Amino acid sequence: MIDINKSKTILILTAQFGAGHVSVANAIKDYITEYNPSYNIVIQNFINASIPKMNEPMIRLYEKNTKYTPGLYNYYYYLKKCFDSKYDIAHMIYTPKLTDYILDIKPDLIISTFPLAAACVNNFRKSYPNSNVSTLTVVTDVVDSLEWVYPTTDMYFVPSSEIKNRFVQKGINPDSVKVTGVPVNRNFYCNEKNFVPGKYRLLLLGGGRGLFDFDEDFMHWIDDFIKDNKDKLEVTIVTGKNDKLYDNLTNKNPVSNIKVLGFVTDMYNLVKEYDIMLTKPGGATLFEAIHSNTPIIVKIPKVGQEIENSKFLIDKGLGFVYRDNKDLKDIFYKISSGEFDSFINFMKNNISDFKYFIHPDEIPNYISELINSKA
Repeated sequence: MIDINKSKTILILTAQFGAGHVSVANAIKDYITEYNPSYNIVIQNFINASIPKMNEPMIRLYEKNTKYTPGLYNYYYYLKKCFDSKYDIAHMIYTPKLTDYILDIKPDLIISTFPLAAACVNNFRKSYPNSNVSTLTVVTDVVDSLEWVYPTTDMYFVPSSEIKNRFVQKGINPDSVKVTGVPVNRNFYCNEKNFVPGKYRLLLLGGGRGLFDFDEDFMHWIDDFIKDNKDKLEVTIVTGKNDKLYDNLTNKNPVSNIKVLGFVTDMYNLVKEYDIMLTKPGGATLFEAIHSNTPIIVKIPKVGQEIENSKFLIDKGLGFVYRDNKDLKDIFYKISSGEFDSFINFMKNNISDFKYFIHPDEIPNYISELINSKA
């Protein structure tokens, strides 16, 4: 049962390196308040709470590294994946001010949706061993990296049973690892779709910033392709905050057969309406697709955590991974010919099977269990 003590405060620490960590934080808040609206829940960017001036520069550095020097980014990512997190001292610059912030908030529970935030919380717990605060880490990609693992963490939410098994192999108490999937907004939940046989609805997503793995020329190739296959394929592209792309596709060099949307606030309605998503393999995105019963198509990624997510996608048979534009064109041809039907049915069945082994609805009870354990 959910604790009914109205004095409880929950601090959720997140980060703006991609939209996933923030969306997971908001989803966690919704799960809690739906069952117990009496809790005081604070969502905070851990960098803003410690050194605010570092936030924008760090975001720009992350975006440049992942875009222009993915090899360098991956070297550091896979190094952190394998070595003990205590040897990574990057979190030390954020810990002092974040500790002051935590002491000011006086939370009963701290939830981290970003590994560096979890590291700072671990430092806080070591500095204040008599603190009565509980700690929870939500792993937001399908990874078992040691950068998420700290000795003072009381509980982990992980994406899959395989990740739980790997955490246990690393010496973490199995009772403290809960298989919830990556938490996403419950509005994405959809058990059945109104599928029109022989005609697929395809949704093209480039994230909030509207950055795609193919260029505008390929978008126009899709537009030309649909012209000859309107009875078999319907395509919508969401350009997000990429105003330049939106203007190009609707004004300067408009497409005729693709529906173009800009930034949307009800993504869950779109995802539930469409049969397939062509997108990026972020952790939150994968589980939005899973909960909406939507197979996804992604390009082989270059960034560490997305590489791991795409491996999960393949291993579970939840979507397709393509290499280049030629591969993607072949997928469009298979869709138009009907050859893709068996693949879609295969992936939808696998999505249904996978959902049986994750337990997001238990999130409020797990959190209540943590808070009550320190009462």
